[in-house]
Amino acid sequence: MPNQRKLPVILIPGIQGTKLYNVNLDDFSTHWSGIKKFYTNIHKLKLQKDGLNDIGVETIIERADVENMAYSEIINYLKAKGYRVFIFGYDWRKSNAESAKSLQLYVERLRDKLNIGEFNFITHSMGGLVLSAYLKILSDKERNKIVSKAIFTVPPFLGSIEASFNLVIGKSRLFNSSDDFRKIARTFPAVYELLPVYENAYKFENPITSANYNPFDFYSYWQQVANADREDTIDKHEFMAYRLSKVKEIRNQNNLIFDLGNCTEEFRKKCIVVCGGNEDTKSHIVVHDRKDHFKNFFDYEAIKEDEEGDGTVPHASASVFKDSVVTLKVGKKTLESWADSRMTGPDWHAFFLNNGRVQNVLQRFLKGDTERDNWYESAGGRVERVK
Repeated sequence: MPNQRKLPVILIPGIQGTKLYNVNLDDFSTHWSGIKKFYTNIHKLKLQKDGLNDIGVETIIERADVENMAYSEIINYLKAKGYRVFIFGYDWRKSNAESAKSLQLYVERLRDKLNIGEFNFITHSMGGLVLSAYLKILSDKERNKIVSKAIFTVPPFLGSIEASFNLVIGKSRLFNSSDDFRKIARTFPAVYELLPVYENAYKFENPITSANYNPFDFYSYWQQVANADREDTIDKHEFMAYRLSKVKEIRNQNNLIFDLGNCTEEFRKKCIVVCGGNEDTKSHIVVHDRKDHFKNFFDYEAIKEDEEGDGTVPHASASVFKDSVVTLKVGKKTLESWADSRMTGPDWHAFFLNNGRVQNVLQRFLKGDTERDNWYESAGGRVERVK
């Protein structure tokens, strides 16, 4: 029998890790699944300017089940180890701050249901930003009371270049969707909150642009139509500028949502970050002052995968707390990651929680088996502390 005295685990998946259904139809039609794209329905995913409501008058989209390929293995693994697992799926289109409010209600519901005061949290990818926004809501006393352990895996604390691809081109590892997806993604607050804000994320050709760069000011650095005079183009610029200004309100702690480096030492000891490594990762965008009819042209052709990371999130983003929170790197092994992804493609970031060495780290940290030196090492190697 599993040891039910172990504290429950709340699993928070990443962006597109939760399927989205239209619940205002008699068959609860799927509008998004990361494994199977429903292109005839994706236009109904658009959000209004408030970032909360669906643009379709008769469309009511809510979260459904999580993606089986990415999360079933870690769920079954934890249950086999005696943990009760609760899955916090959420509408990943919306701001992480909004998802954090839902998480707060979810946690309180579980506290009442189980008569338990604290939980373990495991996040994947953008789920780390949801947990960060939740921690931001809580006081120091509440954080220490509710959180037993917090494990952030492949977290984009300071964003990812991939989010920029989604908004400008419409294709990236995050979604791998159709070209017109960028028009839909531009309505999603969460995608803007994933834009890179770490140092040198943008390499400007023009020193004046570089000096005036503000990651939350659309007009100071973002690619845009120069001297725009068409009404629809002006509207698009204004909409994106508004979205970026809202990101500034969320990332108001040194460009972070919640600064783990400035919380209590007691709480930092409850946290661990697990990054992916040994995978070339895009780390910056080359920005030209002008090209054709564009101002601040994003030259994606000039981008080289020159930074270590997990293929989606560079270490500049994932390991930002390495000086204050234990941060580990699990290096990719080509054959191993291919097998972990169950032949769906060697995506180290998306299938990170399927990896045996990652699972070992999670299990040991949850158990508190961290007293010996290099407690995180595995027989398979390539697990090391980031310093």
